[in-house]
Amino acid sequence: MPRMERSTAMVLDEKFVAGEQMEMRELATFREVARLLNFGRAALRLGYAQSTVSAHIASLEEDLGVRLIDRLGRSIALTAAGEVLLPYAERLLGVAAEARSAALGAVADDVPLTGAVTVSAPESLLTYRVPSILSRFRADYPGVTIDLRPTPIGRFRGETRRAIASGAIDLAFVLDAVIRLPGFCAEVLRAEPISVVAPAGHRLARSGSVEPSDLEAAVLLLPEAPESGCEYRGQFEHHLSGAGVSFDRALEFASIETVKQCVIAGMGISVLPTVAVEAEIAAGRLVPLAWRDSFDVSTEMVWNARRSISPAQAAFMETARSVLREN
Repeated sequence: MPRMERSTAMVLDEKFVAGEQMEMRELATFREVARLLNFGRAALRLGYAQSTVSAHIASLEEDLGVRLIDRLGRSIALTAAGEVLLPYAERLLGVAAEARSAALGAVADDVPLTGAVTVSAPESLLTYRVPSILSRFRADYPGVTIDLRPTPIGRFRGETRRAIASGAIDLAFVLDAVIRLPGFCAEVLRAEPISVVAPAGHRLARSGSVEPSDLEAAVLLLPEAPESGCEYRGQFEHHLSGAGVSFDRALEFASIETVKQCVIAGMGISVLPTVAVEAEIAAGRLVPLAWRDSFDVSTEMVWNARRSISPAQAAFMETARSVLREN
């Protein structure tokens, strides 16, 4: 263990042995500041004035006798002491939440569940999957606050992965291939059918089997690039390139809704989650092509394997399982 970390851990141990108390609210404030690395955003999340957040951090630093946060102009960073304290704070606050829940449950089974859960999801899931979860959860647990964080990335990568790892978000819904990563738990909630769609009346609409070679001259209207986080587009491009089909003429869009409207207008062919185009197919505005190749994409729920799950988060996860597996 580095010398600074060892000395900081010794300071923490000495404080506990001496019976000196760290306020739980100060630890909670420190955890939020450490997650967001921003006093203003931490204050907003906690419902405090920014001066209160600064006062909590200053009090905690005074109690421990070490600096936890370095102020670097407009940015901040954890000191070595802050890095060591963070996992302690996570565990202490997790145990405190569990203790509170257990104590309340021991005296009354009808005590309303309270707390907060921070959830992220991409546009497609926020539009077509998450609302039914939220509706059920709000009805069952009105005392729990849900903080939704939209993300442009469908796959579990980049900022979404970092946010789960740091604790900035509790739970992520993603549209991806099956995830197996150390330090993370991922649960497949449902397989997501993917449709290759064309405008009504397209020449391939009545074909019994459509192959990549059939799209040799087609204009492709595609959602976000695979490197940006679109798993099903990546698999579609793999189908095309495997058959030697170029997609140099493809047009790229950031919004699924924009892609749909452009296909409906006759501009080209696209690949989208079936749930996103069901209404348009039923109305005859889009036609699903009998695509020969298969897609392997799922709606998955991902969380940090190293962090404790609060009662509120556990309830939200169970609601998500129930809603998505029954529909």
